[in-house]
Amino acid sequence: MNNALPKLIRLYEHWEHIEEFLEIEKSLYFRKDNRCSVFQYENIKENNIEKCKIKANYYIGVGTISNNHHIFVSPKVNNKLLESIQENLDDVDVDHTAKAKIESKEEVNSLPEVDVVKMLSEIIKLPDATKEISDLLDIDWDAPEIEVEHLDNDYLSPFLVVQFIHLMKTIVKKGLKKSYYTVEENLNSRIKGKILVPKTIKLNHLRNKVTNTFCKYQELGFNSIENRFLKKVLEFVNNYLSTNKELLSSVNSEIRNSINYISSAFELISPLENIKEIKSVKHNKFYKEYKDAIHLGELILKNFSYSITKSNIARKKTPPYWIDMSRLFELYAYKRLLENEAYRKIKYHWKTFGNEVDFLGFYNNPEKGNEIPIIIDAKYKLHYENSKEHQDMRQVAGYARLKKVYHHFSNKVKNSDIIDCLIIYPTLNNETELQISEIKAYQNIYKMGICLPIK
Repeated sequence: MNNALPKLIRLYEHWEHIEEFLEIEKSLYFRKDNRCSVFQYENIKENNIEKCKIKANYYIGVGTISNNHHIFVSPKVNNKLLESIQENLDDVDVDHTAKAKIESKEEVNSLPEVDVVKMLSEIIKLPDATKEISDLLDIDWDAPEIEVEHLDNDYLSPFLVVQFIHLMKTIVKKGLKKSYYTVEENLNSRIKGKILVPKTIKLNHLRNKVTNTFCKYQELGFNSIENRFLKKVLEFVNNYLSTNKELLSSVNSEIRNSINYISSAFELISPLENIKEIKSVKHNKFYKEYKDAIHLGELILKNFSYSITKSNIARKKTPPYWIDMSRLFELYAYKRLLENEAYRKIKYHWKTFGNEVDFLGFYNNPEKGNEIPIIIDAKYKLHYENSKEHQDMRQVAGYARLKKVYHHFSNKVKNSDIIDCLIIYPTLNNETELQISEIKAYQNIYKMGICLPIK
């Protein structure tokens, strides 16, 4: 009997990997909504040997692709690939992936890695960010768990923890929710609520404590099931943070300040021992953050198998999960745009006739004036620094020709006007960040880089 552990195939965004022939089930590499595949694969034959060529798309995470193979996709940036594209801008037949192949572990370790947690810590500050962030993450709780190392392979835990901390901070700022909760207490020489007769006889009268009475009553206060549940999750989070500082090093100071702020508000609240009690809670619409925080808390506890000791081990079992980096960058770009005075009047995900524009609104252009109508599309493609993709140009130009768009800008544009279009792309070059440059082959289409945080 073969007891060998499944092989872990490491992939990086848009990198190719060749493995011996694999029987891959379609459902194992698609997101549940089937909108986009996590990776592409092709069975090929080289020197009469059957092989499988695998290429990652825009997702990071870990999953199972066969009985003997797991796959892990990391947000490493292939500098060789970017250099190859820059050197061969006019040659469409160049196989950049083949030219930029990286073999050695030393080369991989030296490559820059996108700081996913840093990006998340920024976008959680956006209005109504909770729902948008929940769409970034796909977790398959029904699939067999995969054992991973915290520091190298686990993006799920910090992703959940950072969201939870932000929601808890919002709850504390707004004020903890007061509600009625059940209290059982052994009272001396007085009665309150309902007398627990069997318990009183067994634990008091039979022990000659005739003046004591066990009572059950409702009390209004902060020590409710919801707050006690959140306190329990907070204990898990604290334990996780104290033993995995490297994972959150880029936001460690901000997180630690938030934890101290939250902990002071929950100091007098006792943690919930029976986690199942939270299922009976009915949520109040006024306390929307409670519903979201409790949902995240349940995911965190489930992720650590409801055992606090598993929140500080070097290796842990995780359900298969995938994080949509393209959508993450889109939200990160939106946050950066709102921070810039020139793009304050931008709307996120404007929809019409089945089309969904990433950003639509007005921007200030020193050459054209203030409040210029613009269509903006975010593309998570680093090679835009030195190149372009004609399909993307056609897509954003198509958005700008929609009659609904002209109607939206009716006070600012005429039917004969050409609306400005902007492609936002990720860059590693701080000097080009937020600098607009014209795409010369097209009229009124521009591009602008937004710098990615790097570990």
